[in-house]
Amino acid sequence: MLSRVADSLFWLGRNVERAETVARILDVTYSRAMDHYAPGDGRAERLWRSVVRSVGFASERLVEETTWTAESTFDLCAFSATASVVSAVRIARSNALGVRAELTTEVWETINVIYLYAEAQNRADVLRAGPSRFLRKIRDAMQAFAGVSDATLAHADSWNFLQVGRFLERAYLTSRMIASVDAEREPWPESQRLLEMCCASEPFAHFMRQSPEPRDAIGFIAVAPDFPRSLRFCKRKIDDAMHRLSGTPNDTCGIDAERRLGRLRARFDYTTIDELLAPGRDVFASQQIHDFERLTVDIETAYFPRLPVAVPVA
Repeated sequence: MLSRVADSLFWLGRNVERAETVARILDVTYSRAMDHYAPGDGRAERLWRSVVRSVGFASERLVEETTWTAESTFDLCAFSATASVVSAVRIARSNALGVRAELTTEVWETINVIYLYAEAQNRADVLRAGPSRFLRKIRDAMQAFAGVSDATLAHADSWNFLQVGRFLERAYLTSRMIASVDAEREPWPESQRLLEMCCASEPFAHFMRQSPEPRDAIGFIAVAPDFPRSLRFCKRKIDDAMHRLSGTPNDTCGIDAERRLGRLRARFDYTTIDELLAPGRDVFASQQIHDFERLTVDIETAYFPRLPVAVPVA
């Protein structure tokens, strides 16, 4: 497979996952803000500030110095930012167009239809009607993309690069969500919001056999072995796809990305959640964010390095 094709498939997977996750973050937070917080309530502003932190669209200084409302946050995260919901859909479709020959008709139609829908939306009309309809349309289409890809693509290199991008972006954004929730000031409301943003409310309720504590929600999102959005599950899926791509036997490593993944998986497989969270939630989440950023660099270096181009001297 050409390096540029692998690159496009990787970022197609990442942007599809980003569009879905950011849409869900906005939808869950908007619903909770309308139900629990009055306009002008300081808690509502903290809630929206945490959303901007979760999706990583602004510097920490801008996040702290700006007064965030439902409208300003939605405008930034859904339409304006370079990695907003609409931008992620646009980039995903551009990547899909570049590797159209690698995709099935069903996969292409799924991403193209939601692209045409997103491009036709006007932010003022979306806000006037209430953003949930728009956000859920994007969320459902991106979930459909993942299902159609799994059901119609051959599970070979193209699909594996989609898997790597998809689960890497999921783990990265989940780490940012853990870092941004205000679990100290409002333990239960924020823990429940975290569960809803990760589609984990029902799985968490089924998993717990006793009265849970707010800390248990973070533990479930971090290390649940069989929950598809936990950090531990995502690391396993990335590792499996990377080994299929390289042909390296499991439990061995041939490239730096596999070596890093082995260390990350071992830490989660053989460490308790109390040990992981002992330095504090903020420290734990920041370390995870850093680990996934470094993993992205390792993957890019191995499969689609940015090589300098020689410019002839006149």
